[in-house]
Amino acid sequence: MEKKGDLFNQLAIVSDLLEKCNLISVSQTIVIEVPKDEFDRIYKLVQAKVRFTTGFPKGTFNVKIGNVNIVFNMSNV
Repeated sequence: MEKKGDLFNQLAIVSDLLEKCNLISVSQTIVIEVPKDEFDRIYKLVQAKVRFTTGFPKGTFNVKIGNVNIVFNMSNV
């Protein structure tokens, strides 16, 4: 299946759906484990969008959309 569309729009839709779930939660976190090449690609997209200048992460970074924290982990496999 071909994957298309803007990653940020897709993550915003998922975050919005999670925020609207009929439940009371203390925090809302999504953990996504990706291979190294995808981890690098996503981090570069986030860095270009947010325009921050920190060193390259070792193996994890977070993006917060609304009240949802999205954690990207680099897979060791």
